[in-house]
Amino acid sequence: MTTNTFSAIATVCPADTSSIELYGRWLIEKTVARTSAPGASIQFAFKGSAIYAELEGDAYWQVEIDGEEQPSLLTGSRQKYALAENLSSGKHQVTLSKKSETSNGEIRFYSLSTDENGEFSTPRKRPQRRLEFIGDSFTVGYGNEAQNATDGDVFEKTNTTKSFAYLLAQSLRADLQINAFSGRGLVQNYANHTPEWPAVKLYEHAVPGIAEKDPKTPLWDFNQWHPHVIVLFLGINDFQGDFPHTPTAVFDAAYSAFLDKLRSKHPGVQFLLLSTKVWPRDDLIPRIDAITKAQKAKGHRDIEHHVLATENTALDGHPNLYSHQNMANQIRPIIARLGKWLQR
Repeated sequence: MTTNTFSAIATVCPADTSSIELYGRWLIEKTVARTSAPGASIQFAFKGSAIYAELEGDAYWQVEIDGEEQPSLLTGSRQKYALAENLSSGKHQVTLSKKSETSNGEIRFYSLSTDENGEFSTPRKRPQRRLEFIGDSFTVGYGNEAQNATDGDVFEKTNTTKSFAYLLAQSLRADLQINAFSGRGLVQNYANHTPEWPAVKLYEHAVPGIAEKDPKTPLWDFNQWHPHVIVLFLGINDFQGDFPHTPTAVFDAAYSAFLDKLRSKHPGVQFLLLSTKVWPRDDLIPRIDAITKAQKAKGHRDIEHHVLATENTALDGHPNLYSHQNMANQIRPIIARLGKWLQR
């Protein structure tokens, strides 16, 4: 639902941190916030009967108001989109989360506006726990709403808010970044496409979705946000498909170097490394196992490895909604222990 005709007296821009909390990786400028991150969200509270968001870019959004999920919002051209109208006039808590992946572009968020009697209030307190996921399409939740491998279009069938990463952050009450890129590997991308842009290079940019077209786009400032736990699930695309795969020594060296870089950016961070069975030769599990053992032999005590069991029955052989819930259940206690978040 969209609208361009309403009387608004309360309007805030993304830079107003007294009224808006942005979750995920956003590049916040004076009059706009930009993102391409799956699962990026906007949280705020307001008093009034209607609320509108000025957005630009192709995306599906989950709209949650007062804990109740509303119909999905589809955005495209720049305009003010109605998130809800005809609400009770009291205070409302809103979360707007990007369900779809933006791999070749960006989403722009310009403002929030209420109806003529509305006003913004202090947003919900940000969680102290911080959790980051770095991965590929499995972490994005690629095609997870599809009923089978050929059921529909990836743009319509992907729902990152139902991915194992997003579900874990919700259940653990953690601040979240999902930095994941479908088809990208640690060293080598699926079918060796765009070999100069693997996941670790995209990861350096504040808005990775536009980095290939504009390599001078701003780099991410790692001082902005320090996770307590990083869940790293890369390598599926390095070893999948019928073409020459990443050599073992090259993969292991690149993975170890990436871990060291993340340690330097986030001193004291804990790592959970994930692997799963990969067609055709099941090369990923032994690689991550070997890397974990080598890291521990060097004296690192900040790292664990878990092999995920998945049911890849959704779009293009990816995990479905049930499998994402199951994956979240498998590793929740490990993350809670690494983060020292276990309840007593």
